[in-house]
Amino acid sequence: YKGMLHQPDPNSSPDMLRGLIAIRKMHMKVLSETGFSCADEMLYPENHHYLSDMLSYVAVGARSVENQLHRLTASGLDLPVGMKNPTSGDLSVMMNSITAAQHPHTFVYSNWEVQSKGNPLAHAILRGSSNKHGRTIPNYHYEDLVRLLAMYGKMDLKNPAAIIDCNHSNSDKQYKEQARIASEVLHSRSYNPELKTLVKGLMIESYLVGGNQRIGCDHVYGKSITDPCLGWEDTERLILSIAEKC
Repeated sequence: YKGMLHQPDPNSSPDMLRGLIAIRKMHMKVLSETGFSCADEMLYPENHHYLSDMLSYVAVGARSVENQLHRLTASGLDLPVGMKNPTSGDLSVMMNSITAAQHPHTFVYSNWEVQSKGNPLAHAILRGSSNKHGRTIPNYHYEDLVRLLAMYGKMDLKNPAAIIDCNHSNSDKQYKEQARIASEVLHSRSYNPELKTLVKGLMIESYLVGGNQRIGCDHVYGKSITDPCLGWEDTERLILSIAEKC
């Protein structure tokens, strides 16, 4: 993302080279200490190749899913790419993005003409939406999942799949609601075998300390400065609960 890439040390001036080195070292440390590779949001498509050898999953955000370069870049990746529904909630935009990502393209990337083979692992992420009055509208309920399944059925797409984002507009950023939302999604999967095949996982926003903090206030290490997140203990309980229910 933009912060660490451009300014790895908040107390020094921006330095992109040091930022690239810091980010790669962080990912290598995760790999060496846990054996797991990370997921990342593709905020800037042309930055992806700096980490392409270390990632296992990529998400395209709600404000990027309509962008052509994001769609084209996703079509050339050899790992699963999740396309979030836009903030408007129009699922057809998300499905068009998945369609574009699953097909081959010739396009310009970093001033080079490149060809992609299409990404059969491009899929949907439901994160809720907001109407013109700013009211959040969730889309994780049973009927929303059935609707997405029907949309997949009408389109010639490979590997129909969905990840449910339990925060953002699905929770109205009430971060403690994520556990309840996760439980409801798991119940929907168990009730309908077709949804068990469709819904592949959950996206949870968590960090070391629960909640969030404003920049410039007393700094709490491990507490989000963006969206509020579940803390470590609540995250551990939720993961164990999900494991029991699956």
